Amino acid sequence: MKPQGIPPTTTRISQTKMSFRGKNAVVTGGAGGIGLQVSKQLLAAGAAVAIIDLQDNLEEFVKLRAAHPTQSVMIIKMDVANKKGVEATYEEIAKTFGNIDIVVNVAGIFNDKDVQRTLLVNLGGIINSTLSALPYMGKDNGGKGGIVVNMSSVVGLDPMFIIPVYGATKAGIINFTRCLANEKYYQRSGIKFVTVCPGATMTDMFTNFTEKIIFPETSDETYRILDRLNKQSAADVSRCILNVLEKDKNGAVYVIEGKRVYPLEIKPQWTGKEQAL
Repeated sequence: MKPQGIPPTTTRISQTKMSFRGKNAVVTGGAGGIGLQVSKQLLAAGAAVAIIDLQDNLEEFVKLRAAHPTQSVMIIKMDVANKKGVEATYEEIAKTFGNIDIVVNVAGIFNDKDVQRTLLVNLGGIINSTLSALPYMGKDNGGKGGIVVNMSSVVGLDPMFIIPVYGATKAGIINFTRCLANEKYYQRSGIKFVTVCPGATMTDMFTNFTEKIIFPETSDETYRILDRLNKQSAADVSRCILNVLEKDKNGAVYVIEGKRVYPLEIKPQWTGKEQAL
């Protein structure tokens, strides 16, 4: 499933670890799936990592610390939908790390039947984490600048009728992140904002998928669609996200399919917008 506008050329993953050495990173949703794999990749590349997640995964956390005994690994149990809690979490991380260089927002859920929770976690959580990180990253606040990568989805680009609520949150993430990537804001803060849109990825998020859709009469069609999708692993996506971090391109939107990253060109549609904006 490839959105229109994707160039025919692709960018293969390059694995350069030195660029992350000594950096301090925050990963939301880092207890499992793509977030855990991103945390592993960042630690292997030499970064210190703070994981924010409501879920526990003690076995994996023990492994992370054992594999990287000389690096800081913070684990903070927090619901990203809790705005004040997320703000306090970033204050704690900043006190421990001193500064924050990288934020990768992965935390998300799938349950279209629970509309409010889906909105609060998927879109609200991305907004809460991003805005809470800015005071500790921005050069205008004494920080060093940095980069924020927010994870959306291909269904935020191209509608998929079986998951309208989930898709709406992912579309919102793209717009939110592109708004923050305004060049005037970058010149002041030194923070770059990037969106990644993975295709179908094998994680536990979609367990009991048909029990969470709002139109149960589409269950048979849903299974047929899921079976036809070209699926990728969480590890594949995490390697691509590190590649995106290395590209360091403010305002970019990338599609991730398999082991490739596709830059997406999004052309302006609002011709009446003031140029000064």
